[in-house]
This record gives sequence, structure tokens and C-alpha cells, in this order.
Amino acid sequence: MQDVSIRTSQPGEPGIVLLGGSFNPAHAGHFRIAIEAGEALAPERILFIPCGLPPHKPAGALLPFDLRVEMLRAGIADCAAAEKGADRAGGVSGKREESGGWSVPLRMEVCLEEGRRAGPSYTVDTLEALRGQYPGRRLFFVLGAEDLPGLDTWSRWRRIPELADLVALPRGGEGRARFFAAAGRLWPGARPVEPPFAAVDAALRLPSGGRLLYLPQPSLAISSSLVRGRMLGGRSLDFLVPRGVQRLLYEHRGTALALWRGDAAKGGVIEAETTLSGEAILINRPMDD
Repeated sequence: MQDVSIRTSQPGEPGIVLLGGSFNPAHAGHFRIAIEAGEALAPERILFIPCGLPPHKPAGALLPFDLRVEMLRAGIADCAAAEKGADRAGGVSGKREESGGWSVPLRMEVCLEEGRRAGPSYTVDTLEALRGQYPGRRLFFVLGAEDLPGLDTWSRWRRIPELADLVALPRGGEGRARFFAAAGRLWPGARPVEPPFAAVDAALRLPSGGRLLYLPQPSLAISSSLVRGRMLGGRSLDFLVPRGVQRLLYEHRGTALALWRGDAAKGGVIEAETTLSGEAILINRPMDD
């Protein structure tokens, strides 16, 4: 794994944040989510986990795995470069030091686990593998709050909270009421507990012993389908994707356009990354949402 250090909030219990998805392509929203989760949960590292083969076909519009990995690494490098630039300018990073917080090293890494496995990329298999690789570490699996109600369609879904705490991030108008309704249906025995971190708005202890956390975040209306639509239309990708990702997209524009044009001709795109997990329920929607 490649890793780059940036800084996050004050230390808490050792943990690892898991951010899975298609990353087709990686965009600014993905990295903002990583920063939000890092600042809120104070993990020792964040793992971006690009899916290998999505368990819901088709995957014809998916960029090659190695290219998606390279884009994630480029985005991570951009995050680190921005942090160093702020330090040199005496900006926000310097103020963090003066306030006595936000100075704990945090590593962002790209995890290749799903690219090494044959067959569909199921979240539960990935979590079992990572649990073996990181014994004694608490795993935080991030997913969109709007996807929580569909968790029971995932492979061996009851096993997932036995392996990691679930961190639900609301998107758009998703709120606490829907979060609690979904949790109550999926885990009737769940009970409220004190949130383990200040930024966590609500926490539930699940019958498995794991936790379900509700973590608010800024609303950014950026999706991979929007980026694909902009690129297909010959429009600017500035500030939608990190500069390193934009450079790679233009270097590999022939591959990207061929894949995405073919899917667009069918009237939609495959949205597997909206749930922040490769096991998303696929949604067929207009190219430029």
C-alpha cells in the first residue's frame, strides 16, 4: 500500500477507517469524506478500498482496477501537498498547532485487497480479510446513510457489524429519523449509547456488540456520474476531482471515453460508488445527475 501522512484531530482509540467504492473515477467528494471521517474518528489510518468486480453486474463502464488505484494515489498525494502548502503559508494548519489539536499523524492508503481476489467483491469478505490483517484495531466501515436501509440485501450482512463499526454519513436530505428507522428494522435489539466521538451525532450498540454511528457531514453534490458526464461533454473538471486525478483522466481519456460512451448510449450509468462501498445497489440514472 502507498501511504501519505496528513494531520487529523486529537487522538482517540486506535482505529482504521474503511472507505470502499468503485471510484470510477475518484472525485473531490470522496477525499472530503475521508477528511471528515478522519477528523471525527481520529483513526491511525484511512484505507481507500477500490472494488475489484462489483457483485451486481454489469461492470462494463468501470475503469481498469490499476488505473482507479493510480487515481486514488494521485488524490492522496494532492491532499498531502495541500497540507504542506498550508504549513508553509502559516495558514489553518499552523492555527491547529497553536490550539493544541489536529496534529496527530494520519495515513491515507490505497488497499488492494479486492483487486487481488477472484470473483465478485463482497464487503463481508473484505472485512474478514482486514480483520485478520489488523488484529486489535477497531475498524470503521463508512457507508452512505441512504444505503443503510438496503444493507440486508448485501451478502452475509449480519456478519458485517461483527467485524466493524458502521459509520453512516447522511447525503443531501437524509436525516436522523430515517437513520433510526432503518436501524430499528435491521436490528430490533439496538440501543442508544453515548457517542464515542464529539462529532458523532448519534450512536447505537447493536446486538452483535458492534456500533452504528451517525456522522453528519457537509453536503457536496459531486458524484462520479457527474464527473463522467462532464468529461463526456468536454466540460471542465476543475475542483470536481483532485488535480492529479484530472491529469490521469486526460492521459487515459481514450480508455475512459470509450467505456463511458458505450454505457451512456444505453441511457444511463452504473452508480456503484454512491454507497461508498463496492456492494452498492446499482441505480440506473441519467448521465449528468
